[in-house]
Amino acid sequence: MHSFYRGLMILGLTLSSVSFHSAAQASQPVMVQARATDLVNQGIQKAEKGDFQGAIAVYTQALTIDPKLTSAYVYRGLAHHDSGNLQPALADFDRAVQLDPKNAIAVFNRGEVRTDLQDFEGAIADLSRAIQLQPNYAEAYNIRGVVYGVTGDLPKSMSDLNRAIQIKPDFADAYYNRGRSKTEAGDSKGAISDYTQAIRFNSSLAEAYGSRGILYAQTGNKSLALQDLQQAAQLFQQQGNQQGYQQTMNLIRQVQ
Repeated sequence: MHSFYRGLMILGLTLSSVSFHSAAQASQPVMVQARATDLVNQGIQKAEKGDFQGAIAVYTQALTIDPKLTSAYVYRGLAHHDSGNLQPALADFDRAVQLDPKNAIAVFNRGEVRTDLQDFEGAIADLSRAIQLQPNYAEAYNIRGVVYGVTGDLPKSMSDLNRAIQIKPDFADAYYNRGRSKTEAGDSKGAISDYTQAIRFNSSLAEAYGSRGILYAQTGNKSLALQDLQQAAQLFQQQGNQQGYQQTMNLIRQVQ
């Protein structure tokens, strides 16, 4: 699903900022909970360094100590998702939602995994539930807008992406995604404006340079098209995205 649209994974959470514990955990010895929570924090540190397999191992250890620790399922699900393991990620988010049905973060992330699995009906249900639980959830509006765009419902896509940007005015991914929806709707001028805003808020967003470059080429501005496509190629290469790099280099040759 990320070939045209970009979503935002919730990675910047801390255990102190969000309560994942269910009432059933309250009776557990404090030392056991503290040890399990400490392991989750260790896993977060590993994941932030890109060691997803190490993080998964630590989260699994935490769950051995405390099988009802919702946060461990959420973070292990995130690590599985970032590793491209969608079914294990889905299973972890399913378990997290089962333990804590009102956990908007778990519901949102399950919706994102379902989006990647092309279960769009299930994704919309989860993302809508996340918004119901947390009405100003910009990331949920963003991904639901992506799903509506992928399924061809451009008015709903635009509405959700507008709302995401209203809630979070510097949301680069939402500007990019709205640019994609505007491109699909034939609004090249509006799309270029949104891609420009996306780049303003995230100057390393290779997809935005590439998409804007394509529109410049289509509207006859070869110089700006090449400038954007070359920047996109450079960023893709720096980010280790060989597929994006090769596709962009092919576009450059076509424009030249």
